[in-house]
Amino acid sequence: MSGRLAGKSNSSWSWTRAIYDDRTRRSTDAEGSELRVLLLGHFSTVGDIESLEWAEAILAGEGLRFDVASFSEKVAEGRPDLLKLDQVDPRRYTHLVMVCGPLWPDFLRRKRLNLDRFGHCTRIGLNLTMVEPTAEWNPFHVLLERDSDRASRPDLTFLRSTARTPVVGLCTIARQREYGSAQRHSQALDHLRQLVDKRNLAVVEIDTRWPASRNSGGLGSPAQVISVIERMDVLLTNRLHGLVFAMKAGVPALAIDPVAGGNKITAQARTIGWPAVLSADELAPERLDGLLDWCLSEEGQTAARQIAGDAQAKLQSLDQEFRDALRLPPPTPLPRPRSFLDRFRR
Repeated sequence: MSGRLAGKSNSSWSWTRAIYDDRTRRSTDAEGSELRVLLLGHFSTVGDIESLEWAEAILAGEGLRFDVASFSEKVAEGRPDLLKLDQVDPRRYTHLVMVCGPLWPDFLRRKRLNLDRFGHCTRIGLNLTMVEPTAEWNPFHVLLERDSDRASRPDLTFLRSTARTPVVGLCTIARQREYGSAQRHSQALDHLRQLVDKRNLAVVEIDTRWPASRNSGGLGSPAQVISVIERMDVLLTNRLHGLVFAMKAGVPALAIDPVAGGNKITAQARTIGWPAVLSADELAPERLDGLLDWCLSEEGQTAARQIAGDAQAKLQSLDQEFRDALRLPPPTPLPRPRSFLDRFRR
């Protein structure tokens, strides 16, 4: 990443960068040389990223050019805006700022980073955990550590205002063989995943399978499942009991019936009066967007809280109907269906 300002986008793995034009104020040193900063760090956790964003905002406010490089080659490969260590030319920089995370001499040796190559740079340590005693190893002109043997500060991310995003449960199944060629599960899953990415939703995977040994999240009882669901803002699901348990918890569900033409999810939603359901034949991004907006609205939240009570009212007679069924006299044996061989017997 070269000479850019950082700004968050909808994806945690993609940032919008605004490149300075010729009108941008540039800071220079006393000799008139342009200052340029290399921000170097792990950048492998959300805390690392917020620390980086804070530093970028300061540099942008000062009108300074900067590049960002990661210690991790894998991280850099997944982020085209980051430099790899072997792409860094120390001669381009007047400042080296190491940002966030633990730091110790053996780590730099393993990364083949020779700080002598940055001997001409002002070196700053920012929000670091210094593993070694600073009296024995401190390669910085200015150390603004998070913690060391000499000082401790709150983590730098406390200075960042972190935006909130809706938290949604994702309760899905990939296939149900009983529906044969009518299955549209893959389409349903694709649309739900696209919605999650597009809307920058925080996702919690929720599995309704039992027992716990079969459950991907280790949930072993209905109580555990509903306790997770009730903490969601919305549940995205293509499972009948995903829809039902969301309604029991008073949580709006955006449900997709994954069977062509609609099947048990569509029937259940119609029975309980829940409108936020699409069949696999009706999938379209704009319809999913609209239903998600409704589920997140006060109207959708209120509607969800009413469904369970209405459903219980409709089931009031079922208790007695079942008890009555248990008291029925023994039935007359049903005729045995004729087998294929019976046709040839006299």
